[in-house]
Amino acid sequence: MRLTVKSVATSVAALGSIGATAAGVTSIASAAAPGPADVRPAAVGAPYGPALPQDPVPPAPGQDLPTPDQLSSLCNQATDPGVSYTTKTNLVENGISPDEGHLADHDLRKAYRDGKFPETFAVTNIQPAGPNAAQADVAISGPKFAGPVTKHLAFINQGGNWILQHDSAIALIQAATG
Repeated sequence: MRLTVKSVATSVAALGSIGATAAGVTSIASAAAPGPADVRPAAVGAPYGPALPQDPVPPAPGQDLPTPDQLSSLCNQATDPGVSYTTKTNLVENGISPDEGHLADHDLRKAYRDGKFPETFAVTNIQPAGPNAAQADVAISGPKFAGPVTKHLAFINQGGNWILQHDSAIALIQAATG
């Protein structure tokens, strides 16, 4: 493609006329547009006004949330390869069945022998999840992990002690041994 002064001038003139047309359309549209009180961000489908939540929902009055340290410690206890599942049943909602416990113990010991421990658990984004319940993101790191593996886990407050919701305990063990 060869650029000449004539082709450049023609292109500039075309852009100028498009710009003028757009400006004219804008001025016509703005004359018929509703006032500022009627403007709605329709492109995102959100209501207008300050009612949009910006921060996480605070816990209900009287509901305490666990701290990151509490949940990290719980994850460490639940995945400790040197402790039998029978000692960990009080860490999991409704306990641990013998079949699940034997499998978890086997997988944790194997992961330990494979050099996957010690593991660390970074807990973030703790949110209420109902009465006496919380949820959080738990990033698992260890010597054999390419990067942290993050799991969204649920926790239950039983008698003032935070424990893992059953399915979350299974997901934690699988992530820690995988």
